[in-house]
Amino acid sequence: TRADALRRLSRDRKTVLELTEIGGGGGAATRSKVTHDEAVLALRQLAVMTRAGVDLLEGIEIIAASLPGRGVAEALRATSMSLRQGERLASALQQAAPFYPAYVYALVRAGEASGKLPSVLEEAARQMAFERRVARDIQNALVYPAFLVVSGFLSIGFLFYVVVPRFAVMLANARADVGGFSALVLNAGVFFHDNALVIVIASTLAIVATAAFAATAEGRRAFSALAHATPGLRGLLLTRQRASWSRIMALALAAGVDVLEATTLAAQALSDGKVKQDALAAIPMLRAGRPVDEAFLKTNTLSAVDASMVRAGQRSGALAEMFRAVADRNDEDMRDALKRFTLILEPIAIATVAGMIGAIVLGLVSA
Repeated sequence: TRADALRRLSRDRKTVLELTEIGGGGGAATRSKVTHDEAVLALRQLAVMTRAGVDLLEGIEIIAASLPGRGVAEALRATSMSLRQGERLASALQQAAPFYPAYVYALVRAGEASGKLPSVLEEAARQMAFERRVARDIQNALVYPAFLVVSGFLSIGFLFYVVVPRFAVMLANARADVGGFSALVLNAGVFFHDNALVIVIASTLAIVATAAFAATAEGRRAFSALAHATPGLRGLLLTRQRASWSRIMALALAAGVDVLEATTLAAQALSDGKVKQDALAAIPMLRAGRPVDEAFLKTNTLSAVDASMVRAGQRSGALAEMFRAVADRNDEDMRDALKRFTLILEPIAIATVAGMIGAIVLGLVSA
């Protein structure tokens, strides 16, 4: 990798003027080995050391030495090498540690310019941890409904593979003339029993293909559009995006970034969706000199309540604090929306599975 080459040349007391990669792949390999928790840990440790007065270069090398064998250590060593060559921290991190969100590099650049680097690093790590925690909360809320659906389909598969074919044989021996819904259930069970292997393989391939498609950029956009069109889930996702956008706005403004650049930075940190479009639509209004609260209110980026808080912050000079308060309020709304969504989703999953099993049993009893 690029980091290995720089380290070897440094050991040989070579002065590197230019280093060109052949074939690439070094950044992607590093990115694939670094976990989210490791990336957050490195930022937090660097924030603590810089706040304690430790030299930036020395702090990075200490952190890299404390994480032997991990991908983030390689990225930190490459960052250290770039710093020795005269690069600024933001540029060095962007080249050597491309696994961080885009707003981290912009915040670090602003922190270097304003002299608030320790605070910026700490807030960036806190924001990354917050986003991870929200994603885990949503995943945990979906675990039980997913378990209900999977166990229900396994039960339906057992009925179709074992129970329904036996009823079909019994009725055939009795020369019963079965019609209507009962015949549909019996024929479906016999078909599943005779083609179980093909059906299982086809289902597995469909799941793998869907997962592979979801891993692509186009797939993420498609699933994001589907999620934003789903009732109940739409409100949850919009509230989550508003919370993330407001928090990044607060971080950027506190680091000394102007409103226009902060708005662009916060919008670009979001995935494609309504909140991102609304925030980007407010930028021409801000450039035209419209007040911050009015621009965000007219583009529906903020609600009337949130816009009033931003208006007060703009008049008092506490705009960053007000955006942080807006983020906290939207965070609470998101958690309430998540609870409501879970309370609705669980009975829907139970009713769907119970209805399908009940339909199969009704067909057998009718036969």
